[in-house]
Amino acid sequence: MRLSGVRVLLAAVQIALSVRAQAWVWDSTLALPGCENLAVAHPYVFAFSYNRALARSDTGVQGVLYYWDGTQEVPFLKDITPPGRWHPFELAYRPPYLWFFHGAKEIPTEVWRFRWSGSSLEAPRRWAHTGFVSLQAIWPLDSVRFMVANDRSHRARWRLVAGFLVRRVRSNLLYCEGDTCIKVADGIPYASSLAYFPEEREWWVSVAFRKAIWVYQEVEGPQRLVFARRIRLPGHPDNIAVISPRQVWVVCHPSLLRWARSLAFGSYADRWMIVEITCEGGGNYATRVLYRSKAGYPTASVARPVGPYVYVGSYAAPYLLRLRAGDTQIAPVP
Repeated sequence: MRLSGVRVLLAAVQIALSVRAQAWVWDSTLALPGCENLAVAHPYVFAFSYNRALARSDTGVQGVLYYWDGTQEVPFLKDITPPGRWHPFELAYRPPYLWFFHGAKEIPTEVWRFRWSGSSLEAPRRWAHTGFVSLQAIWPLDSVRFMVANDRSHRARWRLVAGFLVRRVRSNLLYCEGDTCIKVADGIPYASSLAYFPEEREWWVSVAFRKAIWVYQEVEGPQRLVFARRIRLPGHPDNIAVISPRQVWVVCHPSLLRWARSLAFGSYADRWMIVEITCEGGGNYATRVLYRSKAGYPTASVARPVGPYVYVGSYAAPYLLRLRAGDTQIAPVP
């Protein structure tokens, strides 16, 4: 396919050395607003930047997709945005495909998949389904099979953003194979992220309104799931990052009200933490807080380690945060 052009940028780096949490420090920021999720094809990082605050007053604003070598101290951002006017949400990579959501008026209702050649995106494919009301998360299994988390109504989703009647939001899980999608779980109090563990045949779902991850067990493959257990968390979870087959990171927010206000009005009162969950076997899990945020970077949604850095994306913040955290590397999808 023909790209709109590749623009090479030098990221605007602002050093902030005074903020520390445990052994981690603020390293720098990249001038990429609205990176709700990040995808990693080590050593590369993908980010779909979308200035949502500006888009509310300027209908010409669209998302821009970048990638860069996440291990470099001074990264060069390369624009690989496919032709079109994108209102992006979510981002996932399973070799060799990059997946994301798109939809009019910031309501994601379409699934898009592109093949990553190593320098450009090719062979687009689009999924649209009557059940795609307000897509929230995706986990690709291969080139045509995937699971999505989906809010059941537009109105319920916007009640979340405004911070009103938040517990009325409910999500379902849809398993899609080819052009067929079936509902496999329902009644989830806002599913914000997904992860799959094939050895255990378990699906993990971030449940933003319950300070927990709900675990579903496959019965006959992904076409049938049953609820298995809850994993309690110290905050309301957003995106899950799989670090190894037995370990995940999840960004959590201690206060749902502050998180919702930051999403809706740009408040900087929101705080967040990076929580590590380790599977100890026998249905037991250990959790620990790796990092607690300070003021100045609200609505964090995902944390992904690449080389010596941890990249932290945000739904609404005007930049992408980078922490220095030693020689941590993200593992391939299990």
